[in-house]
Amino acid sequence: VNNGAASPFTQDAAFGNNNRRRIPALYTGGIGVIFDNSALDAAPFSLTGQSSPKPSYNDVTGVLTLGGPLRIPHLFRNGPNFFVGYQTTRNRSALTQDALVPDVAQRSGILSPADVIPASRISPQAAALLGLYPLPNFTGNSRYNYQVPAVSATHQDALQSRLDKMVNPKNELSGLFAFQSTRTDTPNVLGYSDSSAVLGMNARADWNHRLSPGLFLNAGYQFSRLSTRDTPFFANRTNVSGDAGIQGNNQAPVNWGPPTLVFASGIQTLTDGVAAANHNQTDAESLSIQWNRGSQTIDIGADYRREQFNYLTQQNPRGTFTFTGAASGSDFGDFLLGIPDTSSIAFGNADKYFREPVYDGYANDDWRVNAAFTLNAGLRWEYGAPMTELYNRLVNLDVTPGFAKAAPVLASDPVGPLTGEHYSNALMRPDRSGWEPRVGVAWRALSGSSLVVRAGYG
Repeated sequence: VNNGAASPFTQDAAFGNNNRRRIPALYTGGIGVIFDNSALDAAPFSLTGQSSPKPSYNDVTGVLTLGGPLRIPHLFRNGPNFFVGYQTTRNRSALTQDALVPDVAQRSGILSPADVIPASRISPQAAALLGLYPLPNFTGNSRYNYQVPAVSATHQDALQSRLDKMVNPKNELSGLFAFQSTRTDTPNVLGYSDSSAVLGMNARADWNHRLSPGLFLNAGYQFSRLSTRDTPFFANRTNVSGDAGIQGNNQAPVNWGPPTLVFASGIQTLTDGVAAANHNQTDAESLSIQWNRGSQTIDIGADYRREQFNYLTQQNPRGTFTFTGAASGSDFGDFLLGIPDTSSIAFGNADKYFREPVYDGYANDDWRVNAAFTLNAGLRWEYGAPMTELYNRLVNLDVTPGFAKAAPVLASDPVGPLTGEHYSNALMRPDRSGWEPRVGVAWRALSGSSLVVRAGYG
């Protein structure tokens, strides 16, 4: 027992092994897990009032962190401090989906006792697409006749890491790397599911150098990339349009699937997602100087970024058909006859690779003139050059004075066919006048008073 610490009878703290002071651990970390089962959740709400089975699923979230000095025998005796954090999530959400789908009588052409479409007049394309609709599973509701439970899944992994090293009193190095990956499955009430994946990465390295007691140099490099991929259910699986005999839409395997069918009466829209693979990337360098001069802090710096925007997707590759009943008096009747009221389609030029350099420079002076007055003034210039396309597939118009004539001019041959003017491959004139001045003041009107007057302009 160690008592009487303030008296002559106190005992040494090392008396007994349980009381010895331990050296703090070099590393710190943590681990955590959250688990949830659907058995403890309520059943999804049913809009129709019909009872549906409750889906079974599990949710799991895990977290792991570790940090400390990086020491590797015979390699790093006193390495940088590091931190690593990782999180993983496996979430599922149950929902009840409702729809109005064609019943058996409608599928055979019986729209009402007095309105029947003979089987010989039913479009073979319509008959083929009807196979994608399930049959009703309840009756008695004019707005819904089909209900099904569904589970959407989201899987996510994320990592954050950081390194910091004080090389000497004048130099410090730091860096970070992080990524996040998210995969999602989205079910459709008609029984198929689309998937999407998003991957984001970010890395940065910085060097801080002290030139003198009040003068600091900072240099950095940053890399970031964001990739998204959308995969429809039928992509590379079933050529629904081609098998149904629908012509004129995109037949590439990545765009396989049904056209979009829209019904004015509320019948469930038949649709599937659009395939996409988009990748955006930025490389950036930065350089700045900070000068602490008595009551003034002056910052001067510049940045340069190379930005890429890569899009691989079509706008409406399988087409859209809208049925309003203009031909037969019934939107579903028009569908069976193969007569849409409106139709639209857009595909071509699926891949685009845009490039843009961005520059900026700035100077800022934060001057504390005295205890009652502060002045902050700065000037920034920023210039984003007109975008170019990697394969020079941009197009613009070569226009004669007064807009008397106009003709296309291509980035692959940027000479105006009408004016003979030579353009850049961006086909746009740059605007380098992005100057941004700003000034602000703060003034304490009376010494010791809480009254402060502030003003600014930018």
